[in-house]
Amino acid sequence: MIVRCLLLCVVLAVPSLARAQGFEDLFNTAALQRIDLLLNSRDWEKLKANFQENEYYPADIRWNSLTVRNAGIRSRGLGSRSGTKPGLRVDFNRYSTGQTFLGLGSMVLDNLTQDPSGLRERVAMRFYERMGLPAPREAHAALYVNSEYAGLYAVVESIDKDFLRRVFGGTEGNIENDGHLFEYEYETEWFFTYPGNNLDVYVPLFDPVTHKNASAAELYAPPEAMFRAINESSDAVFVETVSAYVDLPLFMKHVAVQSFLAQWDGILGYAGVNNFYLYRFENSSRSQFIAWDEDNAFRAADFPILEGHDRNVLMRRAMSVPGLRAAYFDALRDAAASAAESTGGVSWLEQEIQQQRGIVDAAMRADALKPYPNEEYAAAADALVEFARVRPAFVRSQIP
Repeated sequence: MIVRCLLLCVVLAVPSLARAQGFEDLFNTAALQRIDLLLNSRDWEKLKANFQENEYYPADIRWNSLTVRNAGIRSRGLGSRSGTKPGLRVDFNRYSTGQTFLGLGSMVLDNLTQDPSGLRERVAMRFYERMGLPAPREAHAALYVNSEYAGLYAVVESIDKDFLRRVFGGTEGNIENDGHLFEYEYETEWFFTYPGNNLDVYVPLFDPVTHKNASAAELYAPPEAMFRAINESSDAVFVETVSAYVDLPLFMKHVAVQSFLAQWDGILGYAGVNNFYLYRFENSSRSQFIAWDEDNAFRAADFPILEGHDRNVLMRRAMSVPGLRAAYFDALRDAAASAAESTGGVSWLEQEIQQQRGIVDAAMRADALKPYPNEEYAAAADALVEFARVRPAFVRSQIP
């Protein structure tokens, strides 16, 4: 009981900042945030009881000295949905048109129910950033609902037009964020085989985040053409044809970073492609993949570097092109070198894991709603540290 009280007291002691707050403060990598949700208690019970539904409820959101009133919250997630510790989507403009918070129209509160360490998602996204790939900003937070501790969460930047503006910036006065952004919706096993020319097939797979009211032809004719090119172009023109739709060296870098992180539920997922957004740039047929939901990264330190290659059509065909195969292995080498980069005898990856573990430890142990005991949390965090120590050398040893 004494230990339990001490842990909870540490969570309660998350400090507020006296100066003006901004986006960078919310996603501060060196601090545990405190976020308060204030809503009708009956609405909170309804949300938990009906956690499989996407019904919104009004709530005030408080962070440090800032309060956003009358935002909308709903249950979210696929396998992570929970009636005990709900994952939440927060839409600041749901009931108040144009309302934002620190420039954000929305954000996600990830309940971390699929990751006993509570660290994978946050560390993986930090590594994507380090490797120069677009990724949502994240921070850990102690969440309170009506002043009652609701557990350790990750605050995740939504992938939307605000995100696109931040990561792709502007060129010649144009802000690159008005292309076509889709969230991939997992339905069943799919490995980038050609779904056919009926555009209706693409509707449940690619949920539009922007241009929601555009015609089916505007939204889905380019993806149909892309997957037709991936599957049906001859070997002789594969690179030229598919490059109109995908930056192939960049794609190889993306999957190489996922492979280094032993992400078994991503582009080369064990049960088909999963956990990504697809952004088609303005006035272009070319799209870029954006990583999302890395709770299943860090699968094992000896995770094979060619896992999933043969099943995925795009990866299999790309690996048959000598230049793209070399780009994949070069990106793996770069990832291993970046993760192993040492400061004071400790690798960057281990430092990042240990820092985040120190930040969340008390909040995680005090979280009575997480679906795993503290012993499992400690073992999972230890395994992540071991991954950081072993993975770079293992990956280098497997590269031809």
